[in-house]
This record gives sequence, C-alpha cells and structure tokens, in this order.
Amino acid sequence: MSIRIKNISTSLVSIYLPAIRFNRDLMPGRVIPVTDEEYEELTFDAGFTSLVDGHYIAIEGLEEDKQVSVAENVYEASAIEKMLVENDVTKFAKFIPTATEAEKDSAVKLAVDHKITSAGIVALIKKYCDVDIISAIAVKHDAEEK
Repeated sequence: MSIRIKNISTSLVSIYLPAIRFNRDLMPGRVIPVTDEEYEELTFDAGFTSLVDGHYIAIEGLEEDKQVSVAENVYEASAIEKMLVENDVTKFAKFIPTATEAEKDSAVKLAVDHKITSAGIVALIKKYCDVDIISAIAVKHDAEEK
C-alpha cells in the first residue's frame, strides 16, 4: 500500500524534517508519495500533525489505525470552489462555521478569484472569516489594472 500526502489547501505547504532529510514543498493539489518509515517519522513532528489537523494536507492510502488524527469534515479546495461556483449557499452555510483556518483562507481566496458576489455567501464569509469579499474583489481588480 502506498502512502501519499496531498495538499488540499490553496496555499503552498512546506514539510521539512531534517532528521530524515525530508524537505518537500507542495503546491495546491500536489500529491507526493512517502515511505512507511518517512510517514512514521513525520507523525512525531508537531508541525506535520498541525498541518493535518488544520486541513492543509491529507494523508491517503493509510489504514484507519495508522492515521495521525481522524479529521472529520475535511474540505478540499476543489469542494469549496464547487460550493462557491454553484452558489450553494445552504451547503456553504453548513461548512463555514466549523471550517479550519486553512479552509477559511481557501474560501476567501476562491471567492475573490471567482468574483463571488452572492449576498448569502458574502455575508457568511464576512461573519466567519471577517473579510469583505466585495472590497477584496475591488482591490484585486484595481491592482490588476495598474
């Protein structure tokens, strides 16, 4: 069985563990294979477990008993993007109150990138992420024009 680490956020994720000469940068969506030994060492690193708990990365190809943490309701950037693009306010309203910081960051970035102006989604992002999407879109638009 092959263990893989996947960046499920919209941010660049760096995993660095010098003791085993492990240094990887994962672009959003990137998946890298790791050996059983590398994974075992990574599980003892607080930074690595924080990335898993924060929903920045997901571990694929593991048996349940070997998981660092059993995270529930993990949303990949692609799932968040689908909610925004399809204007699924109901699903987004269920997701955003319990979203991790990584998921909130992804929601904000994707809402600005897709120029989401739906009143329901904009209000939810303002309430739970403290970001005014309409203003953020305007700032990005102004920056791109210069």
